[in-house]
Amino acid sequence: MTSDGQKLTSSIDAMTTQNPMAPDLNHPLERGFAYLRPIQDADLPRWLSYLRTDAVRQGISWRPQSTEELCEFVNSTNLDGTGAQVRFAIARITDDTMLGSAGFHSISISHRSAEVAYDLHPDEWGQGLATAACRSIVGWATRQGLARIQATVLSGNQPSLRVLERSGFEFECRLRKYRCVDGKAHDALMYSYVQT
Repeated sequence: MTSDGQKLTSSIDAMTTQNPMAPDLNHPLERGFAYLRPIQDADLPRWLSYLRTDAVRQGISWRPQSTEELCEFVNSTNLDGTGAQVRFAIARITDDTMLGSAGFHSISISHRSAEVAYDLHPDEWGQGLATAACRSIVGWATRQGLARIQATVLSGNQPSLRVLERSGFEFECRLRKYRCVDGKAHDALMYSYVQT
């Protein structure tokens, strides 16, 4: 384990146990076979591997290049200040294998807003797991006082659009040429979940 890797678990553990904004982890998602937990060192190779698959790459603009980069990303977890971010593992209950991740970036406490993000191993698609994770973290965020949660999705990512719609998000607008993926500009669709 690298020195960065050694910091990973303690960074997340400290954030989730010491920060009152942290979600209640280690509880089953509504689908019953998975739960949310801090991302661990052992998750990084699997996470990187499925993020690099063609199936996943078609729907996301994020391109991490190494487990060290993922470790740095997770170690930057915080819930303080503008642009804060937090990400959790979606793990199988029976063997604790990471199936995906879910969380928020661009958190603004002062504006009571954040952007949701999630990804899932292709072998786990079609089981409602991304929707269950999205609903769970959005519910937690609204209980913490966030008034607006938004998502920007590449316009061709139909599975992610369905996750958002099933999670109570509403379409707001098309953002033309918003995300550059592999050197090409793509439109993105903006969705939001607004606390009423």
